[in-house]
Amino acid sequence: MKVTYFVNAMLYFEGAQTTVLCDPWVTFDRSSSSGLYNFPECGLTRDDVRSLAPDYIYITHTHADHFDPETLSLFDRSTPILVAWYENNFTERNMRNLGFTDIRVVDPVAGIPLNGDDHCWLEANAIYPDVDSLGVFRIDGQTVLNANDNPFDEAQCASLHERFGSVDLACVPFAFQGPYPAFYDNLSDAEKLAVAAEKAERNYAILHRFCETLAPKRYFPFAAGAVYGGAKALDYPFYGVGTAEDAVAYAREHGFRQDPVMMSAHNSFDLTSGICEGTYVPESHAGAHDYLEAVAKLPGMFDEGQAFWIAPEHRVDLTPVLERARQRQHEWQVRRGIESDWAFYLDVGDERLYRLSLADVSVSRVREADIADERFEIFRMPYPLLVGLLTRHFNFSNVKTQNMRFYRRPNEFQADLHILMSFLQV
Repeated sequence: MKVTYFVNAMLYFEGAQTTVLCDPWVTFDRSSSSGLYNFPECGLTRDDVRSLAPDYIYITHTHADHFDPETLSLFDRSTPILVAWYENNFTERNMRNLGFTDIRVVDPVAGIPLNGDDHCWLEANAIYPDVDSLGVFRIDGQTVLNANDNPFDEAQCASLHERFGSVDLACVPFAFQGPYPAFYDNLSDAEKLAVAAEKAERNYAILHRFCETLAPKRYFPFAAGAVYGGAKALDYPFYGVGTAEDAVAYAREHGFRQDPVMMSAHNSFDLTSGICEGTYVPESHAGAHDYLEAVAKLPGMFDEGQAFWIAPEHRVDLTPVLERARQRQHEWQVRRGIESDWAFYLDVGDERLYRLSLADVSVSRVREADIADERFEIFRMPYPLLVGLLTRHFNFSNVKTQNMRFYRRPNEFQADLHILMSFLQV
């Protein structure tokens, strides 16, 4: 069995009888409909991607750097799609909406047969069971685990080790993207740099915990390299995304001595021979300034003249729409048993912000200078993006990092609020 790495979380498993492509996502010709771009820049052409013609495609989850309609459009719609079982299966529905006809929801215990004697098992992440998944593939008698950018859960990883033993290769994350601290304006640049350094080391610790608990024979540190479009491309010092080399060094310093498999774009690793094909080239955002400068100059979809621009003269007060959306959000809040007095504000560039609160269902307009809440978060976004979120054209978790800025007081992450933002819809 051979594993080929392309970019971000895009992996290709190639056995004698089965090929599986995981999370195909390429921003061809520096074009992106999501506002996210590959990092490092990927040299694959559309014809290169078509030529892969995998027997199966595994979509781990529907974040924009894993689920990309443009890249997926290059494959035959009859290609079997492997997705994990979720109570509310966004991944399955989204793949059907793209026209794929053979969606296989994989039982986490029994798994599903592939070609010949090959098999796979998929399961939802224990921490975010509505969103993420990880997979175990047994191909040509070799076992590979794809953890993509799942957060670490010790009980889940211990269970996987108990079921599958020391897998031959564990593909595990060394970094995680997200808006914090880069796009939180309640922090100074110096504070962002300090938090970003802490975040990078915390992520290295997560890789180490994956390795210690899974105890794989070899591991591949990967994922989470995407860059954001527009001015945010140049905020990379605040991303908190480190390097694979530093992640490996951290694991060694903390006692994990197994050999890493180091692959950069288009490198392959043969699990039988233990040989890597291709030259490994270390990558970091700091070493790709020309590419990031180019991405920073690209227009976003909400900019004037672009696909989702709404001219100021066509904008209206969204209070009545937000009142309906807050009612729907509150239904999900009750369903999930979330109680909170945290207020949240939506800033679309007007003189007054929209004020909402998890404590009630009211909507009002408030000048930022007049905010009286002691606990609140501001979501700053283009007006057309808010319209798209309310009308379900966009999902909060897929657009927040590349298209929003934030301010919160106190500086505390409210996970429940961010989860519920995906349900602020009419």
